[in-house]
Amino acid sequence: MAVPIELDRYGVGKVTYPGIKKIESANYSRSHGITPDICQVVMTPQTLDPDEAGYEPIEPDGYLLFEFDSNTVTQNILGNVGTTSKTTKILMQGCRPDKAAVRKSSTSESWTIPIYDRRWKWKYGSYSGHWNVKKNGVIESRKERTPRELADMCLEAMGEKRYDTEALDDLEKKKSLKYRKKVRPEVHWDRIPPAQALNDLVTPLGYRVCLGWDDRVRICKYGVGELLPTDDLMSGGFDANLPEIPDSTTVLGGITMHEAMWEMEPVGLDLDGDWRPINHLSYAPRDIVFKPDWRFSIPPNFPEIRLKFDEIKNNIKPTDDEYKKRKEQHALAVQTVYRCYRLTYPVNTEEKETLRKRYDELGADLAKLVDDGSRPGDKGYDRLYAKYTAARRELFLKSEPVLPGPKQKNPRTGKLGDYKLQEFEQILPIFETRAELAVDSYTGKLIRKQPEVTGIYYDFVEKYANTISVGEILNSQITFDVLPEQGILKFSEPITRDVKVKIDDQTKTLTLPAQLRVKIATPLKSTVGETARYTYIYETPKNYRTTPAELPDNLPEGVRKITGGTDTKVVIRNEIVQAYQARYEVRDISGEERTVLLSVVDNSETEELKKLALATIDVEYLKILTENAGSGVYAGLKPMNLDGAIQQVAISRNTTGGMTTTISRNSEVDIYVPTFDERQRNQDLKEMIKAHNETVDTTQQVNTKGD
Repeated sequence: MAVPIELDRYGVGKVTYPGIKKIESANYSRSHGITPDICQVVMTPQTLDPDEAGYEPIEPDGYLLFEFDSNTVTQNILGNVGTTSKTTKILMQGCRPDKAAVRKSSTSESWTIPIYDRRWKWKYGSYSGHWNVKKNGVIESRKERTPRELADMCLEAMGEKRYDTEALDDLEKKKSLKYRKKVRPEVHWDRIPPAQALNDLVTPLGYRVCLGWDDRVRICKYGVGELLPTDDLMSGGFDANLPEIPDSTTVLGGITMHEAMWEMEPVGLDLDGDWRPINHLSYAPRDIVFKPDWRFSIPPNFPEIRLKFDEIKNNIKPTDDEYKKRKEQHALAVQTVYRCYRLTYPVNTEEKETLRKRYDELGADLAKLVDDGSRPGDKGYDRLYAKYTAARRELFLKSEPVLPGPKQKNPRTGKLGDYKLQEFEQILPIFETRAELAVDSYTGKLIRKQPEVTGIYYDFVEKYANTISVGEILNSQITFDVLPEQGILKFSEPITRDVKVKIDDQTKTLTLPAQLRVKIATPLKSTVGETARYTYIYETPKNYRTTPAELPDNLPEGVRKITGGTDTKVVIRNEIVQAYQARYEVRDISGEERTVLLSVVDNSETEELKKLALATIDVEYLKILTENAGSGVYAGLKPMNLDGAIQQVAISRNTTGGMTTTISRNSEVDIYVPTFDERQRNQDLKEMIKAHNETVDTTQQVNTKGD
């Protein structure tokens, strides 16, 4: 059968919004994501006064109706000419107009009014849920949900009745990429808009939220979808597939947690604002040879320190410097001594006796200088304080404390060995928790366990005597706060131990500092301040890397060829947290208690950190491997739905009624609409500003809460 010959084609487009009497032109682009796109409508001015004749209110929750009436003139084999008519419509409900802009000239006036598509409502709503919770590295079955199930829950909470999340099933059955199989992202949504929860869930997995012209919400895999149509194509083009390709991609996780058992020493706060061991304090009681002696100055009143204040309080004015000094010294003793204990070394670290002696001597000199009124900024104080801190650093370094877990390459042999800390500051600020996870019995949330304090101390709650073993856990009724920046635990009550000694042939009970340890997590920094994180480096396949082009001949003498290659691209995923957990046992060895390191547990395998990193790599390389990018401009109205490849559909109706549709595949060409990545960054920035009270901190600080 002969096909009729097309002689001509023409049509006229129309855009309608309830309440707008005459629309002169309209431009609308629909793109991926949850951010509403805007239709820029140019309209003829109309009255906004309800009392005037012809008033018609512009609906605040209306619809946009795009219509295109096309007519095709054809001639059949007999020479008969006929016209075929067709009307194509796209209806967009739930739209909202915004403030109009007025444009005037000497001869005309027009209003431009932006109209948001129905996704403007998606910024509202409140949704909560904590799913795929892990307990000791294993997801609880009652809390396990697939990505598709989570997406369905979000869409239901959004009030969407028609949606398609089938593409997410690919994560359950893709055998070629084992690390993409059975992906179970842990989500913790706390009263956030469900659309935001949905976007945060699917985007890191390489999927996009796509709103169709049929009002169906689809979750589509990025780069996977329909080809550009060929019917009614007016003009088209392709995008050269020239992405920025790094030689490798490095996935950096959150700050690594190193849980170990640390010895602690009693410290106090001094007049100069510095925390020091109690024997180095300006108000430390002294014996007749000026050695620190706390034996007879016990909490809570510290009588010897109080006595020094009582000696003068009735003889001089409260405004006198000596009066204020002694009063403050007593207050600091009551507030901090025997209440505050600072981490010193991981257990089983041996100090160098000569270096400890030097450190204590300088501490005594500094205490006297502070008691005499010297403060930071005074030359004498600054010189002595520099020597004092240098002595402390040397003592720490030469003690060779080993942090259980990570390994360190020996620069001479190239072999991996124990990680020896060089500075105490490498583990600051400490976390306020341990690395081990547990379910909170009250909230049911997965949390980090609280620090565990053990040791020899006087149990004034139950035993009314000293504990027997260094392995005995601190009574739960004795609470404490963690001061992360100082590496200090501050207890609610003074923690001491009783020691019986003979003085002048009499047995007396003295109150001394407790011998405490704490099992707690710390970060690990290099000496230049770089914090340890889980790191996975993926080398880009050679066939995708860029290589410098060959240079032409006969170049001027001395021209050097620039070295090829591109550095690594760093992607930070704070949810991937590596955690080391040292496990100990207290044993009786030859009648003496010894704490033995049994093993160090690493969550890399149990929590499949490599799998999470590879999934991140997979998403990053989608853009590099995605091909066949291009766009086309089509006559009339083309209601093509978005999918993973069709990323943007733009409709334009001009003042004469002409209408075109621009469709983009694996690209976005509308210069007036930010790209998906830009919209994501803008959304993330808004959330960041909101979370940080409208300030943005560009550094990644240690979250001492451990969550």
